[in-house]
Amino acid sequence: MPLLEVRDLEAGYGPIRALDRVSLDVEDGELVALIGANGAGKTTLLMAISGVVPPRSGSIRFAGSPLAAAKPHEVMRLGIGHAPEGRRIFPRLTVRENLELGGFMQTDRAKLSRDIDEACGLFPVLGERMDQLGGTLSGGEQQMLAIARALVGHPRLLLLDEPSLGLAPLIVAKVFEVIASLSARGISVLLVEQNARAALKLAHRGYVLETGRITLTGSGAELAADRRVRDAYLGEG
Repeated sequence: MPLLEVRDLEAGYGPIRALDRVSLDVEDGELVALIGANGAGKTTLLMAISGVVPPRSGSIRFAGSPLAAAKPHEVMRLGIGHAPEGRRIFPRLTVRENLELGGFMQTDRAKLSRDIDEACGLFPVLGERMDQLGGTLSGGEQQMLAIARALVGHPRLLLLDEPSLGLAPLIVAKVFEVIASLSARGISVLLVEQNARAALKLAHRGYVLETGRITLTGSGAELAADRRVRDAYLGEG
């Protein structure tokens, strides 16, 4: 059984149907890339998995448990972390306070402190900024904070939405280095990423989402070699 199983999912906003019978799987320890043009429905899919956007039909199961009616905090409790598009950190809270919110369900303060230290081990710069307000961090540091905050909750599955957007190349390299290391820690990743070439290079498998529908799937290498993907998403058309 896949860790995450999405079947025939439909979701949208008002009269707009953003997802049209979408099905995909993520296995334990697997890094899966989801690529597609702006407006294809990628963010909506992640938000549906997280319980932010309610599905209209279809099913979402995580570790065998149905998620279709789950609230965001219930989804997090089950073991899904989400670093959303645009980072969505709390700018008027310190780095430490942002990270503590990532572990808000942890009642053991000593354990929470160790979890925060572990997350900062992936992004050492955060450890140097613990008392700094989130809004004063650079864009790259805010992205690191968003990912670290999601990891403090010890997710089995991490949803990442456009983690490299607007970042300098050196920061992008660091962020992708951390993402690549997560499967070695036993964390599955569903990655939405505008840099399709980098995403498919990292991914075990990938899906192409176009106007709310999955149109292609395969290994990262297979999709990177597919002429349709190369033309549409790798800048070789």
